[in-house]
Amino acid sequence: MTRWIAHFAVAALSLPAVAAPLAAGDYALWLAPVDGGAPLLEHRADAAMNPASTMKLVTSWAALQTLGPNYRWRTRFVSAAPIESGVLKGDLAWIGGGEPRFRDGDLIAMLRELRRRGVREIAGNLVLDGSTFSRVAPAADFNGDAERVFTIPPDAHLTNLKVAWLQFFHDGAGPRAALDPALPGVTLDARLVDGGELPCGDVRGHVAIRHDDARVEVTGRLPRGCDGAQTYLNLLSARDFAGQSFAALWRELGGAGPRAAVSGAAPAGAAVLAERESAPLTAVLADVNKHSNNTMARAVYLTLGRGPGDTPANAERAVRQSLAEAGIADEALVLENGSGLSRRERVSARLLGEVLRHAARGPWYAEFAASLPIAGEDGTLQKRLKDWGPRLRLKTGTLADARALAGYYQAGDGRRYALVALVNGQSAASSNGAIDALVAEALARLPR
Repeated sequence: MTRWIAHFAVAALSLPAVAAPLAAGDYALWLAPVDGGAPLLEHRADAAMNPASTMKLVTSWAALQTLGPNYRWRTRFVSAAPIESGVLKGDLAWIGGGEPRFRDGDLIAMLRELRRRGVREIAGNLVLDGSTFSRVAPAADFNGDAERVFTIPPDAHLTNLKVAWLQFFHDGAGPRAALDPALPGVTLDARLVDGGELPCGDVRGHVAIRHDDARVEVTGRLPRGCDGAQTYLNLLSARDFAGQSFAALWRELGGAGPRAAVSGAAPAGAAVLAERESAPLTAVLADVNKHSNNTMARAVYLTLGRGPGDTPANAERAVRQSLAEAGIADEALVLENGSGLSRRERVSARLLGEVLRHAARGPWYAEFAASLPIAGEDGTLQKRLKDWGPRLRLKTGTLADARALAGYYQAGDGRRYALVALVNGQSAASSNGAIDALVAEALARLPR
């Protein structure tokens, strides 16, 4: 067995047909059985590399270690004011829990609970208490993408991922558009004309959309085939979006008020008027890893640092403490937001590999592995490595100057392996095919 391992390491590191497109100094590779022992394959395994979205594996693992798989975020409406004849005679505080997947449906459910309490009108303000998180960095501008959904930062009151849907209709009433939710502070000016029988395709190919935080202007020729089409808009700050969503949905339910939405602290000793718990952490991690959702990953990361003080600094301490408790060296680790959507974050292939091994030997392996994309079947691996099927689960990572794959393979003899492949620099721009081939060539040497 020892001789086979030595031969494997030499052979895998001399893969000219596969590795040729990748400069030797641009990639790192690490492969080892999860049940222990020396790695079967190493190349620049200790180099500090930009992991892109494979950094989400570190965040997910630390969250399972620290919070547990059944952790749930809690969102509450509280007030110290009395309810008299259907009127809440003061402020309503919305204590945001930082839930990554809080949606309109969750907000509506809480508003209905408020109505079941007998509240029909809020005489005071809506106070947005965001003390769950502090010092959250704004959206990063990646090549002009600051308004794209994948750059949206987390927030204690993040609702619907801060996305408003611009919906298009073309029926008997003619071409028109509507915002959902109908944010009361945003004016929609839609000047659309009939675009005839052209195929719709992407509706943005037929209309021009310009917007700021107070106005959305839509012009163009809308084909009849675009009836029911929609596209998203990233509008407002997270707290303004939450406040305006509250007002819009509350009024749809027949409620009156509040006067305004303001930032502030919930009063001590306030009564809970509505409360909602999120889905468990494991459900969120499926979105984080299968679909590589950056905003949700950042929210999970910040949740590790919840409480008094600097939330990102607390989160970094929590991750490093988890690594220390697992006996994993963290010298190569540079953290910024825990999602991998960063030009600063760094990790080594060895560190990622040891995280994967530790997770595989821990009590939450099933939950952790289930969150990873399955080769050729779902998530960000749906169209990649199709020949390997459900025995290969890998987190992907993609930035302009970074490509990555990291996860698990179950060999034909039932033994499981952890694999990490990282590519940075000029080789990364066109390296999906090369990195996939490198992974496939390495795995082909294991029992199939």
